[in-house]
Amino acid sequence: MNDRSNKDLNLYSCIVLNLLASALEIDLAQKDLESKVEMLLHKSRAFLTKSDILHEIRSNHNMTERILSHLLEQGFIEVTQAERSYRVKPTKGGLLHVRDFNRFYASIYSKQIEQHYRYTGLPAWYRSFKDR
Repeated sequence: MNDRSNKDLNLYSCIVLNLLASALEIDLAQKDLESKVEMLLHKSRAFLTKSDILHEIRSNHNMTERILSHLLEQGFIEVTQAERSYRVKPTKGGLLHVRDFNRFYASIYSKQIEQHYRYTGLPAWYRSFKDR
């Protein structure tokens, strides 16, 4: 796997994990997230489908599958099959990972993130780092 491929995988993984946190209405910056995250995950019935993720990353099916496989291997998401779709939810580890690495991703991939969201507006997680 070349360096560009790794960057794409890491960047898209960051986007997906932040999207999942947003869909579950979990504020990654909240105080004492570590002690609350399991309760927040258990309480939430929200999830995303593979189609939601494909749409958000604006990529093809193969890249979406690759990202989801990577996130599954890392233990950052759970995927369950429903009737005709797949439900994707973050794990505690995934939420804590993206919370801890958002500043890093925002600094390393700022140009790519800004280009990715150029038509839809920058997401709140990214704006919070750019405003500081």
